[in-house]
Amino acid sequence: MKDIVLDLGPVNSVDETAFAQAIENLAEWHKKTGGQGWRDRDAPDVMIKTVCDPAGELRKAVIFQKQEWASAFMGFWLDERQA
Repeated sequence: MKDIVLDLGPVNSVDETAFAQAIENLAEWHKKTGGQGWRDRDAPDVMIKTVCDPAGELRKAVIFQKQEWASAFMGFWLDERQA
């Protein structure tokens, strides 16, 4: 299975708040669409990675196993960043 990696780039405190809400929105969307519980799965459906790049900036990436979930998250992320 090929992973879908969304590199969200450098993050700041406002982005962290928007990110947390986007993850919450994704979880709610997953429940509403009849998704199987994430804890019941053999492999994670989403992974979150925060790293420090060579310039010293924190960068966040979200890794999905399904394009549908990556697309849904991006919609939530963009909505939250504009709020």
